[in-house]
Parts: sequence; C-alpha cells; structure tokens
Amino acid sequence: MNKRIMKIVDVLLKQDSYITIDKISEELAVSNKTIRNDLQIVDQYLEENNLKLIKKTGVGIRIDGKVRDKLHVLESVREKNKTLADYSPQARKIFIGMQLSAFDSCRIYELSEQLFVSRATIHKDILSLTKDLETFKIALHRKNNNGISMEGKEKNIRNFLLELMLRDNGYQMFIDIIRRDDYRCDGSYVFPGLEVTDDEVKDFTGWFLPAGGTHLTRKYFTGCILRWGNPYINSLTFPSMVLVLLRAFVTYLRIQDRHIVHLSTSFIEDLRKEPFYKEARELCDRLANHYRLQIPDVEIRYLQVYFLALQNSRDLSEQEQQEARMLSDALLTSWSEQLHLPFDRDEALCQSVYDHLCPAIIRFRHGIPNENPLMQEIHTLYERTFQVARNSVSVIEEHFHCNVSDDEVGFLALHLAASLENMKQPLKTILVAHGGVGAGNLLRRKLSAQIPEIDIISQETFFSIYECDISDIDLIISTLELNLHTDVTILQVNSLLHDYDILRLKDVIREYYKVKNDPYNFKSAAQE
Repeated sequence: MNKRIMKIVDVLLKQDSYITIDKISEELAVSNKTIRNDLQIVDQYLEENNLKLIKKTGVGIRIDGKVRDKLHVLESVREKNKTLADYSPQARKIFIGMQLSAFDSCRIYELSEQLFVSRATIHKDILSLTKDLETFKIALHRKNNNGISMEGKEKNIRNFLLELMLRDNGYQMFIDIIRRDDYRCDGSYVFPGLEVTDDEVKDFTGWFLPAGGTHLTRKYFTGCILRWGNPYINSLTFPSMVLVLLRAFVTYLRIQDRHIVHLSTSFIEDLRKEPFYKEARELCDRLANHYRLQIPDVEIRYLQVYFLALQNSRDLSEQEQQEARMLSDALLTSWSEQLHLPFDRDEALCQSVYDHLCPAIIRFRHGIPNENPLMQEIHTLYERTFQVARNSVSVIEEHFHCNVSDDEVGFLALHLAASLENMKQPLKTILVAHGGVGAGNLLRRKLSAQIPEIDIISQETFFSIYECDISDIDLIISTLELNLHTDVTILQVNSLLHDYDILRLKDVIREYYKVKNDPYNFKSAAQE
C-alpha cells in the first residue's frame, strides 16, 4: 500500500457524492490509466473494511457504507500516511528513471506530486540522474511543456532499467514472489516507478511454470529449466535464473510499448554460430503465447546474447582467448603497481581472473549488467580492495567503450581479496617461558591453538632471549618481565594462560596482525 493509494482513498472519503476519475487524476497529478489501475487495489482495500466502491458510468465513483466504517478507514488512512516512509534521494532517482523507462515522457509537476516533493527537488534529482544516464549513453530530452524523455539505443535503455530494478527494494519482493509458496498478493507495488503490482508479477511468473505449478518456487523454476535439457541452463545458479526471468520481464515491458531492440545484420550472423538460440526462442515463445505478443527474431537473438553472457565457461575463439588474457594481465599489472605486490606470480589469481573475464567479455561488449549479490558485504569488508579494483578497470572501459558497473568491479575485488588473503603472514613470534620445558611446551600449544595469527618460531628462556637475533621478529610473548632494548612488541602473560589472558591477547594480536597484513603496507614472502 503506497501513498498514492492512501491519497485516493482519502479523496473519496471526503466526497459526499460522485467524483470523476478525471478529477482524481487532476488532483493527484497522475494519468487516468494510473488511477484506474490503482482503483483495483482501492476496491479490495475497501471491501476488507466493510465498504464498497460504487462506479456509475458517466457520473463517477464514490464510497458506500456505514459512517462508522468510513470514519474508521479515514483514521486508518491518515495514520498510514504518517508512517509511510518518504522517498530517499536515491529512491526518487530510481523512481524517476523507471518512469522514464516505462512512459514516452514524464512531466516535472507529475513527478513532484507522485513523490510528494517540490519541483525544485525533482529538478535536482533529474540532474543527478543525468550523470547515471551518461554511463549508459542515454540522454534526457526536455520538452516545451515541462516534460522530459529518454533518448538512446533500446538495448542501453533496457540495461539501465534492469540496473534500476536490481537497485530497487522491489527486487527482493520480486524474488519473494518467486520463491515463497505462502506469498499473498495484495496489489502492492513491486516497482512503484513502473506501476507494476505484485499480482502482475505473479501473473508474469505464472507463464513460466511447469504444468500444475502454483508458484514459481526454486523447485518449480529449476524443474522448468531442467525440461529444456541443456547442460548450461541446468548449471545456472538460482540468482542467475532469477536474472534470466527479470531480463525477460524487461523485454516484455518494452515490447508491450512497441520498443524493439536493434542488432546489426553482421552481429546476428555471428550469433547464428553460437549456442542457446533454442533456449532463448522457447522462453520467448512462452512469453508470446501467454501475453499474445509478437516477438521478432531480433529479440530472441538479443536474449541469446544474455544467455551467452551468463556462462561460467565456454569454448572461446583464439581471438577471444587472447583478449581475455590481455585484459587479465593488464588488471594484475595495475593491482601490482597500486599495492606494490607481485600479483603476476600468483598463478591461482591469474587463472581465476582469466576465467572470470572469459564470459565477461560478452557482457562488456554488449553492456549487459551482471548482478553481484555480495555488494553490501564487499563494501563493508573490502572497501579498500574494491577501490583498487575500481582504479584498474579503465583498461576494460577503454577497450570496449563501456562502463564497468560496481557489480562487476565487486567480482574482481573478490578475486583480489582472495589473493591478498593468501599472502597474509602470521606474526613471527618468540615465546619466553619459565617453569621448565614441559610448562613451556604446554603454553606454546595453547597459544598456537587459540591464536592462529601467530607463528611461534622459537621458545627461549629468560637468559637465552638476550642472545637471540630479534631483528626479523614481530612479537615476543613472555611469562616474565623483560628489559630488552628493542622496538619489538613484548606481551606478558600468565604461565598458565588464563581465559582473560587469551581474550586480551587475541584483541591486541589481531590489531598487530591487521597492520602487518594491510595491503598498503605489507610485503609478501614472494617479494622478500
């Protein structure tokens, strides 16, 4: 239930007589079509509250029911309006972007009314949105009647729309509708900017179901895919399957409004040599039959490109192999220069980056988005590593004349993070213990078991420690107070290593370990 629905109910409750849809649309600054779609939700909401929506052709609509029920609903609506969260700047930008993708043009004042902000705020949002559109090579065209529209290649507009859907909160609702058997539709908007409701999404997913399915759960989805009998399709992860369906949804929305993608004749000829046309055609045939659409072959070919881009591995041409290897080497060189570490010697990293780039080449070449479900965790745990990866992708952007999304950068950052993790070294530690060899060995085993960040390279006595070369040592742990003249950190513990000693040591040692293995500070063993 969104603010506009609440506003419609509020307007109707204030009327003593009939009011036309034109009057409501004028008051809310939205189209008649929008109001008519919303009335389905309003009707259901009123019925649940013992009220009825009366429609009289040529006259208008009104609410019928007992006064006490009307007052109850009015109070409820006003309370909900107070609690409904306002759109954040980011949410407004997504909303506006979706509106521009869904309609040929939008007016500033309509957006202002829909989002409950001033026209000045909308202008600022559009200015911010323009920068995002530039990365997709889409321009905004301003009209004399205070309207705006998008201008750009159809595939760029679709990629932009898909990106918005992945960033919108509605994406999680989209997944819930797919996966949950107990999901009950109530007419709520999944993607408000597209004016797409949950029952519309459920209907859309329904055409994809095997016979007898009631919801597109993972079980049903996988079962349907398996019927296609293709090893690649069968190997897709569930998130990738959802992306296939979301891509099909974008295709449906745009074709419905007669927007057809364009591919060059030479490119289509190249695609005839590639796999997955059959799978793309079956998907489009199901879509066309359900909605009685005419889907041209170029749309099937475009979906085929998306299938190719989702592959984890495939037989590459010699040229493509060289391309992937060149880009892989360039990325590793950039990382080595930024962090002063020999990543080119990390064979596992070289191979993993190359394997990632092989299917990514198609995505880069055709501007196909690739969702990264771990972006929040990456920004939280590997922000600096992410920035290193971000600084390196200019070679890809220049090569393909494309924008590399944060999602793609995030995947590269994970490969880099794995390599950095492997390069981490424990703290070279000397243990100084009294009480005999047995007590010292016990203490050593406890420390090694409880604190993996240290490597005890030798065990010394109170006297022998003064004769040791500690120039390459990171840490000394001692059961006695030592008067060594050194910059090496000395930590004193109880010889029996109580629980509080372990807790204290862990906190302190982990900080030293972090500093030593900071990618901007440390040298790997390979460098030494």
